[in-house]
Amino acid sequence: MPKIISANRLADGIVVYAGHGGAWVEKLNQARIFASKEEAEAGLSLAQDDVARNLVVEPFLVDVTQDANGLRPSTLRDSIRAQGPTIDFLAHRRAITPRAITPKEIHPRQNFGTEDAKPVLREAHPEGLRAVGPKAWQTDPAAGLAEELAE
Repeated sequence: MPKIISANRLADGIVVYAGHGGAWVEKLNQARIFASKEEAEAGLSLAQDDVARNLVVEPFLVDVTQDANGLRPSTLRDSIRAQGPTIDFLAHRRAITPRAITPKEIHPRQNFGTEDAKPVLREAHPEGLRAVGPKAWQTDPAAGLAEELAE
């Protein structure tokens, strides 16, 4: 079965693949394909040189298949590594991202009489964020007792 070499770039943790000419590429379809196990082991030993130079971490061999759409890893783990996270891990950041306000949303007094006012940014409303439960001191009667004893 054909193999490629995968690792993580040390600078930012992005999944990379050993490409042609000793380069590391981010796209799976640009990876160098090793036809035999011996060839793959030789490529892996060269990848260890890049580990010593602090370019990548933990290079390893990945079994792949090739079809009309290009290369495809044979394991679920490597498919996830190639395609990226299976969840939207930035959803909480988008909830508080400022958005542009159109000129129509600006109060007339803030618009200073111009029709061509440029959009401004404002913070998202806190009610758009997920509610957080009570703090430990609010639910722990011992915390209130300690306050009373201190007085």
